[in-house]
Amino acid sequence: MTNFEKETGKAFSQRQLKNRWDALKKEWKAWKKLKGEDTGLGWNLIKRTVDASDDWWESRLKVVPKAQKFRTSGIDPEFEGKLDQIFMGIVATGDKAWAPSSSTLCSEFFKDVNTKIPKENEE
Repeated sequence: MTNFEKETGKAFSQRQLKNRWDALKKEWKAWKKLKGEDTGLGWNLIKRTVDASDDWWESRLKVVPKAQKFRTSGIDPEFEGKLDQIFMGIVATGDKAWAPSSSTLCSEFFKDVNTKIPKENEE
């Protein structure tokens, strides 16, 4: 919270930051699900959203109704990359949490991991 305030000049409570984090993650998930595995989609610079046919939009919104808002305003590809870095590949939660954006593993991460390697035929 302190670093955020230093960077932005805005003070928010932990609850406010957590709420925004959770909401942003939900939006990112809906965006990723909307785009799915489709390739060759364009980007409409004027609308700032996926440039696709009405048929594509109709079929995708049946699968992801929460993504309706992205028909008129999407997530900028540059910002999407940053969100991917933040939200993709989290391997744990709580005090053992790590994500690619963490950049390094804390030594505490492996503190209570059993490092004994069992001998052959030993469970």
